[in-house]
Amino acid sequence: MLVWLASYPRSGNTLLRQVLKTCFDLDSCEGLEQVPDQLRDAADVRARHYGNYYLDGDTDEFYRCARTGPGLVLLKTHQLPRDDAKAIYVVRDGRLAVKSFVKFQDSYHPGSSSFDALLAGDHAYGEWTSHYRAWCERRKGELLVLRFEDLVEPGPAVLQQIASYLGVTGPVRPWVSRIATLREQIPAYFGPGDPAWKPDQFWTEPRLRAFYTLHGPLLAQLGYASAEEIAAGAHAPDSDEARLVRFAHDLAARRNVLQTECDARADAIARTKRTCDEQIALLTEACAERDRLLVQMREWSTEQARQARGQLDEVVARLHEVDAHCQKLERRKWWRRLPLAGTLRRLARR
Repeated sequence: MLVWLASYPRSGNTLLRQVLKTCFDLDSCEGLEQVPDQLRDAADVRARHYGNYYLDGDTDEFYRCARTGPGLVLLKTHQLPRDDAKAIYVVRDGRLAVKSFVKFQDSYHPGSSSFDALLAGDHAYGEWTSHYRAWCERRKGELLVLRFEDLVEPGPAVLQQIASYLGVTGPVRPWVSRIATLREQIPAYFGPGDPAWKPDQFWTEPRLRAFYTLHGPLLAQLGYASAEEIAAGAHAPDSDEARLVRFAHDLAARRNVLQTECDARADAIARTKRTCDEQIALLTEACAERDRLLVQMREWSTEQARQARGQLDEVVARLHEVDAHCQKLERRKWWRRLPLAGTLRRLARR
């Protein structure tokens, strides 16, 4: 049974996996998405502290087996939903998630993203609000939503909620945070893990106004900010600034749709190419086998022809002998028909 461990990036996915490993001894997989080399270098640390293992090999086959197999498979993802399998979604205050995501991109993918791009959703994972709504509002299928702040120090109620959802029975081990060790060993990956947002130098007024303009409604819906705070902090709805922010958001959304379509077509082309390569390999082997058989048949035919020619030569030679013998016999018969021959035979009898 497949269970997705989903979240917008930097929202507590890894923290959830630490809880699953520490309290339930459950491992979880990643590998359907790109993993930075620096994190692969820390594979032992990640496996030991939160049960991480990488997926190597045929991802389509792994996904099919996870969907249909009886065993529990926990699969991390930041992608948008691809099916209706069970999922646990971790949500975090968008201001904390976006700030941490910007820092993550600067550390592991420098120059690939900016605050403005991530704010508007110009990224493979989209933006914070659309990501949440795709998983938690528009998607069908069983879903458990957990908050980042509840996973920082998960109490018995949260742990029991997770156990019941996953169908895990037996004793639950108490939560012991290993975040200090992880920060020491992989400092670029593990940030401060603040459970609550507060203003800082990162959130300048222009950034905060742009964020509230796009993501303020969800922020208020989830209780991370009041409606009054959002209204006061966002751009005026009819202002040029608000229209510009929304235009950038819509442009990024259209780009993502096109990119998704292009990726789907590229995947289809890649699958078709793999199928063609497999069929070509089979045909090549079949042709090679046919060529081997033709060579064998040619060699066999040549040998048979040589043997037949030898036999024919023997027959012809024998026919010549028979013909010569017949000619001798014919000559003898010819002499017997002469009168003198009869006279001589009679004289011989006397």
